[in-house]
Amino acid sequence: MAVIRGEIGRQWLTHTVANPQQALRIWALDDQLVPVPSSGAWRVVAAPLYPSIDAMCAIRPTGALGPVLASVREPLAWWLVPADEADDLADLRQLTVHPRGWVLDCPHEGIGSEGRLWLEPPDGSGRLTPVAQLGAAFGPAGVTAR
Repeated sequence: MAVIRGEIGRQWLTHTVANPQQALRIWALDDQLVPVPSSGAWRVVAAPLYPSIDAMCAIRPTGALGPVLASVREPLAWWLVPADEADDLADLRQLTVHPRGWVLDCPHEGIGSEGRLWLEPPDGSGRLTPVAQLGAAFGPAGVTAR
């Protein structure tokens, strides 16, 4: 059986979940969110949704865009960034840097659930959005400042 890109991304995302097989079953059988703790290689940075879309448009051409989850209900976007660099973004007003272990409720990357969907799904490569580029996009001269 071939493993498709989405399956690889889901497997990568569940590395921090206590029971990865249960999480994968929930995504396979149900349209539910799975709580995924941000421990290990990545942390979560929250930002307003619409400025995040502008930031994604600026970062995507560089090839450095990592996973970005959005909620149309809140409206927020959650960026997955390298854990050891996340605190460098703490001074940017539009961004909220969550601590290690903070739980992100994630939908199946191809479907979405409860108003959440992946704008840029995890692809299994481990690629995360570089803090320097996210900071530049949300900084005083960035695309979100216009």
